[in-house]
Amino acid sequence: MSCAGTTIILTAGDVAAAARNRNGLTYKGFGVLSGNATSSLLMDYKAEQPQAYWRLLETLFGGERPLMNTVKVEMGNDRNNSTGPNPCVMRDRSEYPAVGREPGFQLAADARRYQPGVRLSLLRWMAPTWVRSNDDVYRWYKNTILAVYREYGVMADSVNPDVNERTADLEWVAEFARRVRTDTEGFLGDGTDDPNAGFASDEERELFRRIKVITSDEEITGTFAGDVIAQPRYLNAMDVASYHYSVEDDPDGNFTRLAEEFDKEVWNSEAQAVFSNSADRPNNTNGDGVDDPRACTGLGGPGGSLEMANTLIKGFVESRRTHAIYQPAIGACYEHMEYAAKELVSARDPWSGWIYYDAGCAALGHFARFSKLGWESADPDEPADTHGIWRAIPQASGCAVGGNNPVNGARHGEPSYLTLAAPDGGDFSTVIVNDSGLTARYRLVVDAALAACGKPLTIWRTAAANPGERYDAGWLKPVAIVEPTRGEADITVEPWSMVTITTLDTVNRAQDGTLSAKPAFSPNLPVAAEHSRAVLDQDPEHGVLYADDFAYADAPTVETMKHGQLVREDYLASRGGDAGATPRYTTDSNGAFEIVPDETRGHALRQQIDWTHAGNAWIEGDPRTAIGDMRWANYRVSVDVRFEEYPGRAPYVLLGAREMGGDKFTTDICGYDFKLRADGVWLLRRYGDEKRRGHLEDLRKAAARAGASAFLPGAGGWFTLALEVAGPTITVRLNGAKVTEWTDDRPQSAGRVNLGTSFDHVRFSNLRVERLDGWSPYYTALIDDMHLVSWDDGVTSVLEYDGDWTHENGQGMFTYMRTISRTSSAGASLSHTFDGTGLDVFGPSDGGARIDVLVDGSLVAPQVRTMATSGALRTQLRVEGLERGRHTVTLRLANHALWQVDAIGVLL
Repeated sequence: MSCAGTTIILTAGDVAAAARNRNGLTYKGFGVLSGNATSSLLMDYKAEQPQAYWRLLETLFGGERPLMNTVKVEMGNDRNNSTGPNPCVMRDRSEYPAVGREPGFQLAADARRYQPGVRLSLLRWMAPTWVRSNDDVYRWYKNTILAVYREYGVMADSVNPDVNERTADLEWVAEFARRVRTDTEGFLGDGTDDPNAGFASDEERELFRRIKVITSDEEITGTFAGDVIAQPRYLNAMDVASYHYSVEDDPDGNFTRLAEEFDKEVWNSEAQAVFSNSADRPNNTNGDGVDDPRACTGLGGPGGSLEMANTLIKGFVESRRTHAIYQPAIGACYEHMEYAAKELVSARDPWSGWIYYDAGCAALGHFARFSKLGWESADPDEPADTHGIWRAIPQASGCAVGGNNPVNGARHGEPSYLTLAAPDGGDFSTVIVNDSGLTARYRLVVDAALAACGKPLTIWRTAAANPGERYDAGWLKPVAIVEPTRGEADITVEPWSMVTITTLDTVNRAQDGTLSAKPAFSPNLPVAAEHSRAVLDQDPEHGVLYADDFAYADAPTVETMKHGQLVREDYLASRGGDAGATPRYTTDSNGAFEIVPDETRGHALRQQIDWTHAGNAWIEGDPRTAIGDMRWANYRVSVDVRFEEYPGRAPYVLLGAREMGGDKFTTDICGYDFKLRADGVWLLRRYGDEKRRGHLEDLRKAAARAGASAFLPGAGGWFTLALEVAGPTITVRLNGAKVTEWTDDRPQSAGRVNLGTSFDHVRFSNLRVERLDGWSPYYTALIDDMHLVSWDDGVTSVLEYDGDWTHENGQGMFTYMRTISRTSSAGASLSHTFDGTGLDVFGPSDGGARIDVLVDGSLVAPQVRTMATSGALRTQLRVEGLERGRHTVTLRLANHALWQVDAIGVLL
């Protein structure tokens, strides 16, 4: 079936009018947002896997037509602002900004290795506790900006002085703009003799004064445009109008007016990328939204790359958005935390170097590869088209797709297209998205007065791969060359696909007619091979999964771009230095766990935030950091701990195991944790629920029985905690003495390690995660329920479903990869062939489903009741203890209860 045709008309007059607009219609392109702890593992890639790190930056920021040109940093206060905190670089008013501990600043500097003009934009979330007035805000911003420039040679290009996702304070925005543009003081030092005070050079002062001012990063359609237009002082102060997610204009069309009449930039300054991953998306049964409720939507459907592209198109058509910054573009944090699985690039395993580039990158390539994106000269004495930046043409763009956030009302083939044109009219590209099961038809009509009229039109398409092809075989590929007739051409867009039609000379044509990309237009997205995510298993010979003394004496130096030069830095200096350096393989969810000098250990891990410095948060909670591989299953984790002196009530330390995310409240996120107060009171908990409790006298007795060192209450002395998770049994030891043991009748079977504290200063040293004799240490793979076939060839079976199943995208953030597979039909089954000793099944469960377990064709356990769970990555069924080797396990629903599968863990 096909939908009614749509005509796109591009005229010389419309292109010329757009060319006269310097800011409002120039299509800027796309950016990376670094915030919410989503860059927490990025510096680990840089240090441990530099080849993968630099390839990532080259992929996103390199080439003549880069995918990205902006890095936006959300300045934080060490408190959670969704996935986690951003480190505060000024914890006290007088502190010189420790900009090395913020990975976003290094990202912006390093990106300039491949694109010297990469822009840096700043916004604040919650403020440090010393910031209590606008004068303090200005000091925080200014000193941070100048410290970044002095350290890396990157001056901020734009700043929103307001708070993220709050109603605009236009008086403050105007005052901030005045201060920036007239600043004569420079860096605000700590006293008159501070050598950092003032501007370091005339160039520094002039660059600072050129910073553009943004309003207002609201999370809804902006509420400020009418006031800005009505008040000349506000209009003069504001360079960029921005808001998040919504594609709509306000009821009076003021954002369109800001772009077209007042030549202001309008951004989507926090946009959503792809939900789930596109490599497995074609295995869905999402339904076409019209006739077939279980039709496959290919790359399309809820939260897919086509929806993302439609959001860009509708954002321009409705509200003239010409810049989109993705939160996050790079998911360099541990997975399955709050707002998980909504990124363009996944970088979860710095120990392996594994990085996955989603089809969302290909979708952005449809805009970026076939145009010249960016900014025109800000000098009013220069022509508006000095840099030749392509304009988005309103009259040749349209979008009838329904929805706002998400833009998902496309299932009847509603037209959606955006035309970008060179200011001289010599070339153009039109992006068309068809997020439906219908064939879409377009007629493209180009004015004969345009130099582009009559040029051959090359069609580039992104769609799902065919069976037997690698997952990305259909992403951003040239598929046809169309010769227009008198400036007109008919274009057909296949279901669940997007295309770019361009006059640029982008392909080579072989004698047999095969098209191949010219190098400058190749997508060049690296491929994530099947079985390329190695488990963190540091020293198998000695049974050590991971060990960290937090000293890094033997760590190699790290390459960093500073002032346009690649330089080598000491490992800890590159991550923040003695003021507090980011430890390896950690993602904080609240607080700040950093490496500091230690008089007895050389260096130690310290939780830095006390109650005096604990500012406001998005999600309240105590300091926590996650460490290691989510696939670790049975292990012993131990760590040395020391309480520093404390002024009031006794602080606590927490050691956690088997943490797989799945909740925004991370204080109680571990499957199991041991919480010890400095006065000797202790708890063993399961997801925050108390299972065992004791006191100082219990610890003394345990030490005496074991002949171990007694725990000394209060501050000052080092002691060692250990937590063992072996199948369903949890054991706690302190200084080697067994404190308690508990057996769980519904065990959580795998997950990362956590360290935690109260808002007090607590030190850690000698973290060790070790195998346990007789137990499988980890999953060789954690397989998403929608991973049916190998990414390598699209045909080799991974998970085999038989019977009446649905496989759906569009699930919530705490469903792994935002996908779920469901059945209620007795006899429906799931099979997997693997090398190992067993497998575990994860998914939401009320405990009602009963499963027949077949191993290598034989029924070994009939009607096994699933365990009730409280979430998606929670263990509902365990098939363990098989002889190590190759097995096929089939799980068959034995009754008519609802069975939901979210993931499968394969035990070594």
